[in-house]
Amino acid sequence: MTQVVHTLDLKFQNRNDAIAAFLIPYSGGAVLVESGPGSTTEGLKAGLDEHGMKISDVTHVLLSHIHLDHAGAAGWLAQQGAEIYVHPRGAPHLINPERLIISATRIYQDKMHTLWGDFLAVPENQLHIPEDGEKFTIGDLEFTAYFTPGHAEHHIAYGFGNLVFTGDVAGVRMPGCDYVRLPLVPPELHLERWQASIELLLEKNFKRIAPTHFSIYDDAEKHLLDALKAAKTTSLWLEEIMPTNPGNDELGVEFTKWMSKEAEANNISEHDLKTYEIANPLHMSSTALARYWTKFRQPAT
Repeated sequence: MTQVVHTLDLKFQNRNDAIAAFLIPYSGGAVLVESGPGSTTEGLKAGLDEHGMKISDVTHVLLSHIHLDHAGAAGWLAQQGAEIYVHPRGAPHLINPERLIISATRIYQDKMHTLWGDFLAVPENQLHIPEDGEKFTIGDLEFTAYFTPGHAEHHIAYGFGNLVFTGDVAGVRMPGCDYVRLPLVPPELHLERWQASIELLLEKNFKRIAPTHFSIYDDAEKHLLDALKAAKTTSLWLEEIMPTNPGNDELGVEFTKWMSKEAEANNISEHDLKTYEIANPLHMSSTALARYWTKFRQPAT
């Protein structure tokens, strides 16, 4: 029997389909995959209420990684009693999020709290740190943790039967669309590791896939192949443009043009394109791509 998994739309920035948390009821309460940001706790409460549940029913939260849109409300959920699963490299930042908050504030400045809300610490005794490939059970539910770097070094995808929760490593996709766009953000972008992570998930032969941005799809193999193609074409695009030594602003302009052409070729509507942008702001991609190229790909001189 397939376990029921509900997609909760957290209504980030009052937008449908931007950020999800996934609800899995079980005999002891409920597991959440992703907490969403601290700014969407009311949306989380509303989503739980639609399924006859409340925050106190959430016993465990599985985080794909600690970026604010995925893990920002983890500390708040821990205060309500939830146990939190996270990659070992992400755990210190949940125990003491000060450096993470300072770093994010440099990027978002006066919009920090409006966008993301509070990022509270998680008590160490409520943290679970799985190993790569580890199977673990919560009640009668069984999950497998797959370390999947590329988007972030501290990224985990969770296998659950024939379904895989992919966080950001399998890209961003809107309901009703086939277009998969990679969220290319600093500071840990690494396209070769990203490709290897996608190939790992392909080897597991999942049938269904649940990217946090957004929803659950029944074509896991096709989705992952599209994500792999996106990683490879991004690498090729960089090989063409980076030898011209573009400045960060120029790189951002050229990347945005390229993404716009990709979206147009995939017949993405203006409404869906805006949601893609809210879920995956392109303005950070030039910094990420330039850093990746300089650190990992730039030929030695």
